Amino acid sequence: MKRIMLASALALSVAGTAYAATEAEMVEIQSYLPNADVSTWTDEQVATAMNVINSDESRSDKMGQLQALYDGETYTRPMPELTEAERTMLMEAAPEANLDMIPQARLDAALVALNSEMSESDRQGRVQELLSTDTAAVSEMNSATAAEVAIINDYAPDVDVSTLSDEQVTSALAIIYSTDSRADAEGRIQTLLAN
Repeated sequence: MKRIMLASALALSVAGTAYAATEAEMVEIQSYLPNADVSTWTDEQVATAMNVINSDESRSDKMGQLQALYDGETYTRPMPELTEAERTMLMEAAPEANLDMIPQARLDAALVALNSEMSESDRQGRVQELLSTDTAAVSEMNSATAAEVAIINDYAPDVDVSTLSDEQVTSALAIIYSTDSRADAEGRIQTLLAN
């Protein structure tokens, strides 16, 4: 009888560690890591992930930290890869921008805007939106900033970002920041937002 009780207790303790995250926590974590299986995370990993999610870091930094946690690595904020000429062009269009704190995807979108056929004032406005560090939400439907709206619209121009849920915004940005191929990112975002 003691062996059966001991075996049952051991089975329950092992099973308990496999389900450290609540279902709500798993959904929230997976909104930042859409392709990750976090069902086997420990209590410590879940607590760390929830601290990152609830921090006041930028959404892209949260995604980077969570991906590093998932991969078992230490997060290091990636430094932007800009030539001196690109850096100069961006600083002329948005002199207040701290280019070292902006994700590469937003810098790339700003460079595309600078080289577009828009009018000079439209180009400058678009670049300033993309390089903005203002964290105020621009919609009542979600917490997307002006820069996040601009980057999503760069990949999905027909999408009204103000109508998206926070989960959709986060998933779209996760795709943008984690996909090397622009065409692949555009396709995945269209599929995500079509549902």
